[in-house]
Amino acid sequence: MKKVFLFTAFCFVLNNLFAQIDTSTQNGPIKKSMILFTQESSATPVNYDQYKADGVFWGHMPNRSIESDTTMDEWITRVENQTSNDKYYFGRGEFDWGWKWMIDFMEDPESNWAKDLNGNNIPWSTESYMGQTHNWQSHHGPEFLEWLKYQVDRMDLSQVTHMMFDSQTSASRTVHWLGGDFSIHSMNGFREYMKEKYTTEELNGMEISEIDSFNYREFLLDKGFTLESYKSQAYSIEGNIPLYKDFVYFQRQALNEVMEELFEYIDTIRPGIAIGATTNLIEPRGYIFSNRMTYLAGEFFHAHETEKSPPFKPILHYKAAEELDKTLIYFPYPDAFKALYDRSAPRQSRGWIAQAYATGSIFTIPGNVWIGGNDTWDLGSENLADLYQFIHNHGELLDDYKAVSNVALAYSVYASLLEGGMDGSITARQTLERLVEENISFDLKIFGDPDRPIAPTAEQLKEYEIVIHDSDVQYFTTEQNQILNESGSNVVSIDNADSMIERLSWKIDVLSENTVRNDLISTFPRISSSDLSAPYVLHLLNRKYNAAEDSAQTHDGISVKIPKDMFGKSIIGAKLHLPGKPSIDLSLQTDDSDIITLDIGTFDACWGIVEFTHDTVLSNGDINPDSETISLYPNPANKYINIRNLNRGGITSIKIFNIQGKQIMSKSIDSNPIDISILPRGIYILKINNSGNTLIKKLIKN
Repeated sequence: MKKVFLFTAFCFVLNNLFAQIDTSTQNGPIKKSMILFTQESSATPVNYDQYKADGVFWGHMPNRSIESDTTMDEWITRVENQTSNDKYYFGRGEFDWGWKWMIDFMEDPESNWAKDLNGNNIPWSTESYMGQTHNWQSHHGPEFLEWLKYQVDRMDLSQVTHMMFDSQTSASRTVHWLGGDFSIHSMNGFREYMKEKYTTEELNGMEISEIDSFNYREFLLDKGFTLESYKSQAYSIEGNIPLYKDFVYFQRQALNEVMEELFEYIDTIRPGIAIGATTNLIEPRGYIFSNRMTYLAGEFFHAHETEKSPPFKPILHYKAAEELDKTLIYFPYPDAFKALYDRSAPRQSRGWIAQAYATGSIFTIPGNVWIGGNDTWDLGSENLADLYQFIHNHGELLDDYKAVSNVALAYSVYASLLEGGMDGSITARQTLERLVEENISFDLKIFGDPDRPIAPTAEQLKEYEIVIHDSDVQYFTTEQNQILNESGSNVVSIDNADSMIERLSWKIDVLSENTVRNDLISTFPRISSSDLSAPYVLHLLNRKYNAAEDSAQTHDGISVKIPKDMFGKSIIGAKLHLPGKPSIDLSLQTDDSDIITLDIGTFDACWGIVEFTHDTVLSNGDINPDSETISLYPNPANKYINIRNLNRGGITSIKIFNIQGKQIMSKSIDSNPIDISILPRGIYILKINNSGNTLIKKLIKN
């Protein structure tokens, strides 16, 4: 990263010249320091105090008979007991857990179950209710959307502060896991999808001669497919099942249409309320593409081995959420905590929690955790409360912070569709692990599948010194590969990682007894996206877990080397914050090459946060009396900005810098408006050339 000296000069005055613009709305971003109980049963007054919690995330309504006012009144009272104390309560709509609501609501539940290739219901469990066995729902059912709206109506009886729908158990999952959704409603919808997408000639080439009577289930049966042969090939989108890609994309499109209608309905009931859904861009079969979602929710598979703890896989999810500029609220599937329960190892989860918050996501409190069946486990405040207190006490170093990265990882979601998992391809996970273990700070740049070929722009990629890819690049579309090529000669294969490291102008190294050991402690540098004067932050994450003692391993003689100009402004002080311990002032030793060494000493915590103070002095030469005459509008802005008094002021050019001081745009201007659509959301600095004088303005991009 090139050092931009003018940035050092003008940061101090910016916060005095221009007041912070309040961009918060009711559906604004979730604070990254938010602390939430997973289950309402843990949200006791004592636990609120111990964990410094902000509310409840899995805010289930009663699991049956929600049509009964008597049943709902008790729940409404419980919600009010939470929210009356200024706590959050996330009302949770359901696809699977609420199956009894579905049976109570629908006249014909049978018609809303997903069907396999044999035409049978796809079972979820052996439990039954009102004569109906628990089966997987089809989001194509005639009453499905109305059932979701009904859940919203019942939730609206209470004062829930947020809404969230657990949507990952739709038919978009049964398609590749459990034998499809070949219900008549799915078949009718798929017929219309194919009819709209393809011409008659194209359909004939697919052996569909009569589209108006086309039935995909019958089509596959006529070709000799059985339920077993379908399931054996459906895991991958390239499973050699005729028309299967279209079937997968149809399921996703139908799910998105249902959820978009649901979100629109929510806005008629609770305009502007924060909305989230369980969705997964890393495995995009069931991904919800709605911009209306305020935040993301996740329940994913979570590795629980002791050798690599915290696991690397979740970082893909955390990085994807940050790329979308949405906070991810996360909790693993029950097998992860079941493994800890079996080993009596509650404190192994400390590293899991720390990793989420260190990378901008939220890990809900593991209290009364479901570990499968009817069993739950409370890990105990004595094991976790100090960690959440640490988050609470240092929330200002988490909220609005984003990664500082000079490397972009080009990620293919199509590769995940090929393998059928929920955590990205094996190749992508190996690439991520290598980057993390080398302490290379990177952002994830998402390249979609051929049906939804989203991609960053070449200009966005040029902001990075290196764009790295792995063999999954073979699945990029022609247009996506063109974007990579247009980004310049900084595109490097992970196979040439050593040369990549040599080409980087900066990276962080962790040393143990003066030997580089980046595998021991991961570093995550972060910077405020809204406050230019805010401290810089470096998270230290202990990658080694001591299974014998159920604790983070102890590392002696630890030091950290960082470039002096990594963040853009000169670092002048550092303080190390640790959970449950006093903060420590760190000495800064700078060598002739402007590398700062932080002497940490013994590091035995799962997590530490280094808070850097920096030089914010501004020279008087950068202050211009006419700075208020020329102004930007709108500010915040989405796609365009205008400069008021453009012609009268004699403005000839502007340069735009990110908050790290790197110039990312330069324009010669003679008219309004100015297109800023390629800029990611965040805070920017404009240096305006006005008849030979320099004016400085702050821009907030929404």
